[in-house]
Amino acid sequence: MTRLDAPGFRQYQPNRHGSRARRHLLGAIATVWTILVAVCPSAHAQVVEPFDHLHLVVPDVEFAREWYIQHMGGNAGETPDAVSWGAWPGDHPMPVQLLFTLADPSHAGVGTTIDHVGFSFANLDAAVDGLRTAGVRILSPVSVSSDLGKHAVAEDPWGTRLVLIEDPEAPGIHHVEIRVADPESSLSWYARMFGGERVRFNGAVDAVRYRGLGVFYLFATKDDRAVPGPGRTLDHLGFGPIDLDEVVRVLTAEGTVFTSNPNPRLNPGCRVSAAGDERTQGVQRLFCEPAPQLAHRAVFLSAPDGVRIELVQHLEAGGH
Repeated sequence: MTRLDAPGFRQYQPNRHGSRARRHLLGAIATVWTILVAVCPSAHAQVVEPFDHLHLVVPDVEFAREWYIQHMGGNAGETPDAVSWGAWPGDHPMPVQLLFTLADPSHAGVGTTIDHVGFSFANLDAAVDGLRTAGVRILSPVSVSSDLGKHAVAEDPWGTRLVLIEDPEAPGIHHVEIRVADPESSLSWYARMFGGERVRFNGAVDAVRYRGLGVFYLFATKDDRAVPGPGRTLDHLGFGPIDLDEVVRVLTAEGTVFTSNPNPRLNPGCRVSAAGDERTQGVQRLFCEPAPQLAHRAVFLSAPDGVRIELVQHLEAGGH
């Protein structure tokens, strides 16, 4: 490109009014560019919502749901088996949810690729005192460290480790920590595939930060011996693509291993049932009922670090 101070340009001397007009024009262009940058999200942000959910395996879904609402400050989520942190809007952005699957977990999440869940309280000392009084097991009392700051460690009735911290910027469900062989590689992969912002929490902990209706972090710690978590209490992580097909296309190009159909049909609210009398023996009837949750499509995959991931496209909440 020809420089403006190159020969042939130096002889041009705009008058004072022309110079002022040019400054106004450049200012207008800068303003328009700022607006475009603000309203046009990145490619990842257009196809992926912030972190969607964590899935726990428990032997009693109703009890687990009530336990987390009572002790971790959650509220009713999208379905009877869900707890969310923030009012459920039925549209994007959505609050992070804790979902439960009825099964007998093989063992707790400690030592697996999904190590623990973090929760933040405005007054950690009071929160821990209340939990202890309520009979919740406290593994480590309140202390202060250079990485997490003020924190404590508790355990739910099924052995899931809960790290409790005091972060006024992100109350409620706060983070999940994965244990992997290469934390830097894993965090880079999550940010590249599902969006989020690479940060150092408290200036010390490498993380990916997600902003939706609140703030949520993905931490990663080095552990060469961690085992994959499916079937344990901390079963898998969930992300919420707006455009599931586009995310699947990108993941496929990256060589991702899918553990379910990568092109799923809409999850229906219908079921087939056999008729119940002799006259209609052998006849099947289709019963369609109102869906208990937003219509959705879901895909399961295995991340390069062995963590199980679910992608959920909530179609009635702005998904394509």
